[in-house]
Amino acid sequence: MKVEIQTIRDKMQSVLESKGYAADDIDFLIDMYLGGELRGHTSHGLASFPGFATDDFSNLPEPEVIVETHSTFIIDAKSNSGAIVGKRAADEAMKRADNEIVGTAFVKNMDSWLRPGAIAQYIADKGYMAIVVNDGGGSSIAPPGGYDPVLATNPIAYGIPTTNGALVVDMATSKRAWGQVRLANKYGTDLPADTFYDDKGELTLDPKEAHSVMPFGDYKGFALALMIEVLCGSLIGMENMMVDTNAAGSQFGVRLQERGGFILVIDPSKTAVPIDFKQANSTLLEKIKATHTLPNHEIRIPGEHANDLYTKHMQQGSIEIPDELWKEFQAL
Repeated sequence: MKVEIQTIRDKMQSVLESKGYAADDIDFLIDMYLGGELRGHTSHGLASFPGFATDDFSNLPEPEVIVETHSTFIIDAKSNSGAIVGKRAADEAMKRADNEIVGTAFVKNMDSWLRPGAIAQYIADKGYMAIVVNDGGGSSIAPPGGYDPVLATNPIAYGIPTTNGALVVDMATSKRAWGQVRLANKYGTDLPADTFYDDKGELTLDPKEAHSVMPFGDYKGFALALMIEVLCGSLIGMENMMVDTNAAGSQFGVRLQERGGFILVIDPSKTAVPIDFKQANSTLLEKIKATHTLPNHEIRIPGEHANDLYTKHMQQGSIEIPDELWKEFQAL
């Protein structure tokens, strides 16, 4: 059904206010979930909000800052909302980039922050270059040559300021995000073809049979997923390796629920002198778009389609969402 964007925003704001979230955090959370939907990331959009809205973080201990240096900030989220702690970590990384050119932040033991792209957008909108990665939680990516899940989907996002706003790329290191399985189960649809394995190593379209997902780009995507698994796991003192799958009663994909995240911020006002960083990036994109196209194709810049979708939906003022999802929202 078609629902007015403002109606969705008002409902989300009402729910988040009733949960006691601060005004600045509410705007960020709405962009995390509604912004994902408007940009076409339906597996990491509004469908995930009802679950977040019903989570209760009130009895958890306060996040604990572990390390603060001139360039690095490390915080233990203590299982609190990854989105809220992630926003704080992004602010700390930007503060350090102001002084040190580069600022970094690590978050450990966090609940999901859903989309690293939302954090990259938040940073790039303020004029910084951003790279954001996180442990995707669970184990779902199969290794090259195998079909058991051994790594999380471990997404990577980056934000680049341009004269036309931030260009943000947000992608899983799997061929498709595991959220596709949740959506297919939720709405009774098929999985994308040639992407998911069942527990016998056969390709499947049935979300109930999904055992693992292929990495994107074969071993290249798997190599990136492995780097992120370490960067957001053992490097910050989190046990994120698989359990012994030969042990009695063990299951593939079992490991800690909490995740780790990493944020890198660079201040181009100190590195790109004397050129205009935003203009240079816009010029580069224009040159790429002006190159020769294949027959019946157009040159596409990663992240550009999501930006176009967002603009289109905002101009329309409404968006199509499943009837079942809107009923969930109304019941919150």
